[in-house]
Amino acid sequence: MSAITFVLLSFISVSSGLLEGLPSQEELHSDATLQLLISEVTRLSNELKEAQEKITTLDKQVDKLTNKDRDIAFFAYLGPGLVNPSPGTTIVFNEPMTNSGNNYDPQHGVFTASVNGTYNFHLIAASPENSDPSHQLHLYITKNKPGSYVSYGWLDRTTDHWVQTSASAVLHLIQGDRIWVEVGTVVGSHTLAGHSDNRPHTYWSGFLIHAD
Repeated sequence: MSAITFVLLSFISVSSGLLEGLPSQEELHSDATLQLLISEVTRLSNELKEAQEKITTLDKQVDKLTNKDRDIAFFAYLGPGLVNPSPGTTIVFNEPMTNSGNNYDPQHGVFTASVNGTYNFHLIAASPENSDPSHQLHLYITKNKPGSYVSYGWLDRTTDHWVQTSASAVLHLIQGDRIWVEVGTVVGSHTLAGHSDNRPHTYWSGFLIHAD
């Protein structure tokens, strides 16, 4: 073997080794395709995330618009009158005339907010003449727990004529908040007038002014 032939063979051998270490055209094409796929998946993932955020925002807007149109209102009478109710008693207005949305429970006398918003409540209470000059009866609009009073009216010390009182409240409630009328201070004997002679003497109402 001549020196030239040996050099050529050596060069061919080294060149072949170098070429074997380089990626083939198919491999290069495969890597480029993978990178493109990764880039496309990333782009689609970002677009999906943006779409989900938009859907969530739209759902909240729809709920808000729906809540604003909700009809929530009640008006209920006290049926039979209550004689000497005890402190802490919940007044059950058991004759509902209006109960749109069914948020008022006439079995237990409790209103439960079904949506966040601002509500109005109003109480009218009456008592007939009373022979006990020292009698007192206080009625409280109560929120969520006994003794948590927000406003009240009183029927005190009337002996020769009927007396009527009122209490009202405008409250911001969140879903699940509960409102009722509770007996507070009681002194002497007393009667809270009910529905008699086709005339309601004591009644309770409330309605949603606007949802959040």
